[in-house]
Amino acid sequence: MLAIKQKGFSLVEIMVGMAIGLLGMMVIMQVFAVTESGKQTTTSGGDAQQKSALSVHTIEHDIRMAGYGITGVPALMGCKIFGYNASRSPTTFDFVLAPVVITQGTGNLPDSITVTYSTSSVMNAPASITQAMPTPSAAYKVNNRYGFAPGDLIVIAEAGKDCTLGQVTDTPGGGQSDNVIHNSGQYKNSDGHNVPADYNKPGGVSNVTYTTTAKLYNLGPLPISNVYSIINNSLNLFTNLTANNETIADNVLDLQAQYGVDYPVEDGVVDSYRVSADFDNNGTTTGLEYSQVLSIRFGLIARSTKRESSCNVTTVVPTWAGGAFNNITANADWQCYRYRVFETTTPLRNMLWTAS
Repeated sequence: MLAIKQKGFSLVEIMVGMAIGLLGMMVIMQVFAVTESGKQTTTSGGDAQQKSALSVHTIEHDIRMAGYGITGVPALMGCKIFGYNASRSPTTFDFVLAPVVITQGTGNLPDSITVTYSTSSVMNAPASITQAMPTPSAAYKVNNRYGFAPGDLIVIAEAGKDCTLGQVTDTPGGGQSDNVIHNSGQYKNSDGHNVPADYNKPGGVSNVTYTTTAKLYNLGPLPISNVYSIINNSLNLFTNLTANNETIADNVLDLQAQYGVDYPVEDGVVDSYRVSADFDNNGTTTGLEYSQVLSIRFGLIARSTKRESSCNVTTVVPTWAGGAFNNITANADWQCYRYRVFETTTPLRNMLWTAS
């Protein structure tokens, strides 16, 4: 029989084929790595932009409401409000009777913004006290109880004195139709249920008593006193009345703010931006000075979540209208990240009515 000779690949040919295949795989993997890196950079940059936009929207929403219900007597603003909440830890606290208070960070540290306003459904002027209080827990005798209801939080203010936060427990009729009661214990809500008067401390929150020059503000059942600040590279929301903390957005590194003031020319127009509302630099911000704050200008900076392998993606410290965000340089690898800056100027619409 005739033998058939068979041929196949030699070892050298197989090795050459494997080398070509490996080179192709290396090229494909390199293209994939570059594409994936670009995708991650784009995604993380988009995340930073979304976080900045969310943060600005949240703060701006509160600032637009700032001062509602507490601007009836501008001269009384600026006092320290002493408060108590039995369901809060710690139970005692304080904040300032002002639409917006900016606390400047030391050095390059971030600022914090405190926003306060009423949630009363009835926009009414503060009531006048018609009889001096014999004790801190005595009932408030007022010239007008319109809009006051059990459960509402109230602030009593008098020039030259600290203010006090309390809670309405009763507005009796008959011979007590001028009384606003703020007893400790319980009160009957609008549903007819007995609930705790958490904001009334037995014996009074402080030892301050008030005279007939005082005013009583109605803050409504759920007033707002929110503090926005940067904690652990995240925008944090702290609620003064309940001591609740909430993270609004992570990778937000810095927050800077300034007052837009109607000063030195009082014409109802913002003349300058300042880091302090203490215009005469005497160490105390008065109610009249707070009444000249017509807007708040603030800026914040967010960082991408991805650390770039090439640490020269950001070579210049980002800035806003008020200056540079120097706080980000506290991180040794700050140049390895991408940043997004958002800034805005928000009018205090509840203060514009008080401008001369």
